[in-house]
Amino acid sequence: MLTFIRGIAVPKQAVETVMSDIRTRGLIESGGTWRMSQQPPADPDDLFVKTDLSTKDTRNPNLPTVPAICACGEEDGAAYYAWKHNRTNVNDTPVLIEFTAPVEAAAVDGKDFLYTAFQMGDPDRASDILERAFGKSVLQYANKAWARKEGQHDIAMCDLAIHDPNVVAAHHASTVVLAGRHGTVFRNAFTIRMPVRPEAIVRVWSPDVELPRPSPSVSLRDILQ
Repeated sequence: MLTFIRGIAVPKQAVETVMSDIRTRGLIESGGTWRMSQQPPADPDDLFVKTDLSTKDTRNPNLPTVPAICACGEEDGAAYYAWKHNRTNVNDTPVLIEFTAPVEAAAVDGKDFLYTAFQMGDPDRASDILERAFGKSVLQYANKAWARKEGQHDIAMCDLAIHDPNVVAAHHASTVVLAGRHGTVFRNAFTIRMPVRPEAIVRVWSPDVELPRPSPSVSLRDILQ
């Protein structure tokens, strides 16, 4: 089991009700503005060796999708979403939710770093960074992505990589602070399959002090062609 932390923001007058509801019912629906889903590949080993792999294989509308939520593997990443990204004039109070989930329920959220690295990364500069941030297993997918672009083969390879349990576990353990697209700064980011049952909730709290945002040690733009 891995531990994750999700950061949300809610109206001040609803904080205690929301936190109590999460403790009692768990996380049972995606809700909010940013609705996520996962589409785990049915036969990842077969798809990995498929010579004409494309997004038609990994994003097939006939494959089932499951609702998911975003979460981080550490508190300061989740705190950014609770204090900044998700806060509005109405939802003005940060809430953090710590919970556990099996590695198989998690996928790397690759939209702000990994997909771009697969599509436009310079292998000489990107390989070491990807290994440090996503583990050695990610390179088998990245090398195939860089070698062939037809049919969105590179994107399809990333679709496989984000669901690889070895890649998920390595990214969860990473301490490398990444600067990704749209000004994002994070160590790790995931989508977690819903629902998260009440027994998986470790704690729910509204922090009083905002954690400082970590300084990035690697920028996406530095590894692109």
